[in-house]
Amino acid sequence: MIILRDLLPLLDSPVPSGSLDTPIEAIAYDSRSVTPGTAFFALRGTNADGNRFIPTAIKAGASVIFSEQAPPSDSKILWVHVRHARIALAQTAAAFYNYPARQLKIAGVTGTNGKTTTAFIIHYLMNAGQLRAGLIGTIFYDLGGTQVPATHTTPESLEIQQLLSEMRTNGCRGCAMEVSSHALDQQRTHGLPFETAIFTNLTQDHLDYHGSMENYFAAKVRLFEIVATQGHGHLIINSDDLWGRKLVTRYESTGRVVRFGYGVQSDYRAVNVRSDLTGTSFELEIKGRSFLIRLPYIGDFNVYNALGALAAAHLMGLNLRETIQNLRTAPQVPGRLERVSDQGRFHVYVDYAHTPDALDNVLRTLRSLKPNRIITVFGCGGDRDRTKRPRMAVAAEKGSDICVLTSDNPRTEDPATIIEDAAAGFSRKARTAKIIDRRQAIQTALEGATEGDIVLIAGKGHETYQDIQGVKHPFDDRKVARQMLQRMRELKAEASIEAELQAERDSFN
Repeated sequence: MIILRDLLPLLDSPVPSGSLDTPIEAIAYDSRSVTPGTAFFALRGTNADGNRFIPTAIKAGASVIFSEQAPPSDSKILWVHVRHARIALAQTAAAFYNYPARQLKIAGVTGTNGKTTTAFIIHYLMNAGQLRAGLIGTIFYDLGGTQVPATHTTPESLEIQQLLSEMRTNGCRGCAMEVSSHALDQQRTHGLPFETAIFTNLTQDHLDYHGSMENYFAAKVRLFEIVATQGHGHLIINSDDLWGRKLVTRYESTGRVVRFGYGVQSDYRAVNVRSDLTGTSFELEIKGRSFLIRLPYIGDFNVYNALGALAAAHLMGLNLRETIQNLRTAPQVPGRLERVSDQGRFHVYVDYAHTPDALDNVLRTLRSLKPNRIITVFGCGGDRDRTKRPRMAVAAEKGSDICVLTSDNPRTEDPATIIEDAAAGFSRKARTAKIIDRRQAIQTALEGATEGDIVLIAGKGHETYQDIQGVKHPFDDRKVARQMLQRMRELKAEASIEAELQAERDSFN
């Protein structure tokens, strides 16, 4: 609980109307969560305006309203008129939970692709290095031994402070956090004292929200501005990326920029990279020293992810040699080039790749393993950037021998329309098929695979549902593929037994 009078000096030009000695016993931005004594924050969203729900919040017992709108002339409730309701929420939530972030070393990871894997590796390295840490990201939230399902890649500021508070209670001293462009644009991470900010890359995505690549980049920059202006911490940047080099130029004068990549200017540089079905090895060059790195992941993009994670862990105080050794036993990241087939005639991978660049990277990695053919199952999400749909088909066709275009998460759109939008990118240089039913599409790919092939099921990765017309139906690409592979093995075994029996019958004739 906090008293409004103690909170107001922390806010930006608040204008209260009512008693300043009012206690705040809870915080909410959803009127359905309001109970007596709650401070209700009326947030303006993309699809809804929280100010519409102020009467509902008052009826539920809200004791104070925070809004960017001035109170109506006949208002009888305590009202705080603020310049920016989302920033006010972040500041209030931090104070309400007694600033848990100040007792944690937080690594923030942003970029289009690689956020999840990079944060996942950082989280693992901190815990392996005896720096107990939590995780906030796409797959789940780890509160320091307890895992809960993730609702958003980066939740609202109120949930962030709740999660960090639980981590602190559970003995955590660090946290790895994926930081999305939406979260940065909506000030969800406002005021967090990030120890490190890591930039993976920037490619086309979320333009339905940001409108342009420049706006998308500007949202990402906010994470680095937070670190640059707080006077400590490191800006860890993939300097091989075009947008990463722009970040380097912008913040180089701070003296806290750390580059990673393959380029000769990189502070953490990878050379002599080699991949096989079991993982990747490379040499790490840092400050004139060289170390052999072994990763249980494949692909150049995972080398970038590992470099960013390694730099963050090292700069947060972990021993470099021990951290390098711990990389060898890093766990599989769910849905990120996750192998779902046992040793057999062909291999099957599931990956979250849902942008043209991510799909291109994954397919180039798989091609480097020299398969007989690559069969790719992919789709595009509904209610999202339509301009990337044909580009997804271009990437799939470029890297595959056979493409099976199917439904992803159509959400409120017609799956057939989404598929036709994407199919416009095909040049017919590869064999293609359009199958709306995702289960049938996966089955078609698996049944068509032959000796030495690789089947890639892309787009949904770790997700365990398919969003159709607002309803999340249970669907896990990994589970579906494993079940189908098992059934194929059983049918093959049955056919073999039947063939043996028939041979015996024939021998008696």
